[in-house]
Amino acid sequence: MFNLNFLKSRTANNLDKDQTIDLDIKKIRNDFPILNQKIYDRDLVYFDNGATTQKPQVVIEAINQVHADYNSNVHRGIHFLSGQMTEMYEEARNKIQKFLNAEHPHEIIFTGGVTDSLNLVAYSFGEAYIKAGDEIIVSEMEHHSNIVPWQIVCQQKGAVLKVIPFNDQGELLLEEYKKLITPKTKIVAVTHVSNSLGTVNPVKEIIEIAHAHQVPVLIDGAQAIQHEEVDVQALDCDFYAFSGHKVYGPTCIGILYGKERWLNEMPPYRSGGDMIDRVSFAKTTYNELPFKFEAGTPNYIGAIGLGHAFDYLSGLGMKNIRQREKKMLDYAGEKLSAIPGLRVYGTAEDKACLFSFLLDGIHPYDAGVLLDRMGIAVRTGHHCTHPLWAHFQTEGSIRASLVFYNTFEEIDALIEAILKIKKMAEVKSELPAFNSAESAQKTIEQTQQDIVAEFKGIDDWLDKYNLLIQLGKTLPAIGEDKKTDEVLIKGCQMRTWYQSSLVEGRVHFEIDSMSLVIRGAIVLLMRVLEGRTPAEIKNTDLHFIDEAGLRPLFSPTNANSLWKMVTQMQTDATTDEKGE
Repeated sequence: MFNLNFLKSRTANNLDKDQTIDLDIKKIRNDFPILNQKIYDRDLVYFDNGATTQKPQVVIEAINQVHADYNSNVHRGIHFLSGQMTEMYEEARNKIQKFLNAEHPHEIIFTGGVTDSLNLVAYSFGEAYIKAGDEIIVSEMEHHSNIVPWQIVCQQKGAVLKVIPFNDQGELLLEEYKKLITPKTKIVAVTHVSNSLGTVNPVKEIIEIAHAHQVPVLIDGAQAIQHEEVDVQALDCDFYAFSGHKVYGPTCIGILYGKERWLNEMPPYRSGGDMIDRVSFAKTTYNELPFKFEAGTPNYIGAIGLGHAFDYLSGLGMKNIRQREKKMLDYAGEKLSAIPGLRVYGTAEDKACLFSFLLDGIHPYDAGVLLDRMGIAVRTGHHCTHPLWAHFQTEGSIRASLVFYNTFEEIDALIEAILKIKKMAEVKSELPAFNSAESAQKTIEQTQQDIVAEFKGIDDWLDKYNLLIQLGKTLPAIGEDKKTDEVLIKGCQMRTWYQSSLVEGRVHFEIDSMSLVIRGAIVLLMRVLEGRTPAEIKNTDLHFIDEAGLRPLFSPTNANSLWKMVTQMQTDATTDEKGE
């Protein structure tokens, strides 16, 4: 039905189960069209695989062909197209069952993604089994998606959430975990692989400990399924969840594996469509598994695309993938550890090919934007693991997450770029410290034209960005006692503190940020607006941002902080003007 000839060459080796081969990376990279492009005139280096993996051509073609030739709703139609779609949809379920080695196809539930899967278990299991005083165990390194649903269950049911701690290497403390289990423990929910640290947790041992107390275990496999073989029967987990888009498949499709016993006993998560058996105004009866948990029209095209992603992985061999990624892990780990002033978070003995790190003297967002302009895609921030970063007393990191289609040359490019950024951050600013008393000596228009002239003479994007960083170093910091949540600009991923005051008809600002580039922008804004009247500020068109070519310097995340700050400045000026 689909053209899978390219897979035959991968599977024709007839490898023994434990035999491994070196993957043909040049050939593999040609299977992923997006990798063969340039970003800002540089070859794309895609190191954000922890957020989403790229899709092989076979998955793209499968999705397109289904849309073009077979599209029809599943399960309900008696006509030819519906029958074909239903067959392909259920075949995708069978493929995933075999990949996970689940006992039955009906233990595979199609969901909207791993977040949907985790919410399904939290809601349905919680509804059936959790009551006041019961306990739920998660770990300190969980993604928010495996924390918040359980917090909601605890709030609704009066249950207690308990947390497995980890050490500074990023390894769960199993002895502490054992102490947390009591007769009131109803479920344990832990990640297989940390999305922030790369730690591969000893989930089999975690499961065995819980089962010794007759406690079921849910495993969040979103960051594991793409890296290694997962055998749910060998693990003996009760639930296993992951997203399709993190395992080379489409978005908005996910999997929940659940043991038949639990799925039969748990109530439906959503209602309508396929999940019903018969409806009357007196009573509704529910469909059998797996349809009991697949209400409404399912994402059948996403499911079929995901099935082809697993075909692709099976053709490559998960042991071959694991072998290649281990080599890159060792290579990149050695290179990163040799950079002075760089700290890697997550140094567990067993980890996936993922590195979270910080550079002394530069905010991760600033470094991330610079890496992007050098063609390297990484993730910056807290990675939806606030409690994990609280353990390290920091706000987040730069994260480079690699998979089998990445190369050693790309790792070298990352190292070279980091060294360049590090050198830039270490340069001491020769610019004079910003003096707010001098800012109103020229008119707003003259000040804006001065700024435009400063930046217009700089052609290289990197030099412009560097000037912003150097300007940021000249901004006097506000006291730590003033950096309170009350003055934090809400909705900004970079922590930026803002206050304004009206003194003798003039507006004065106290602003600070964790980001050097935002601090640089603050200096420019204060040069224009500090010490002006409310009417002047309210009516100012900040044209220098575009005329100086500054707008492209800000990523959507950086820009979010900047525009919120500008809005706040002008809103406060309007308020001050009315109050005069």
